[in-house]
Amino acid sequence: MNQRCESCFSCGMPLTQASDFALGDETATFCTYCVDKEGKLLPFDSILKSNAGYYQESQGLSEQAAMKMAKDLLVSMPAWKNAGV
Repeated sequence: MNQRCESCFSCGMPLTQASDFALGDETATFCTYCVDKEGKLLPFDSILKSNAGYYQESQGLSEQAAMKMAKDLLVSMPAWKNAGV
């Protein structure tokens, strides 16, 4: 039985349709935004900057507030929880 992840293990993005999953693979644990073209997880700093930019744009946060919010979220996710970041 194949199980689907409910959210990305890296950034927490909800995974609700095939296009949300890395490489369209509904068994993947990461979203399409957290992997490279081969499906390998991007570096923490790259995902941090991307998420912070999203928070700035969507919520009108300052760069500093967005970076803090993004980092606080990412370090709680399974992909980064024990990564020492």
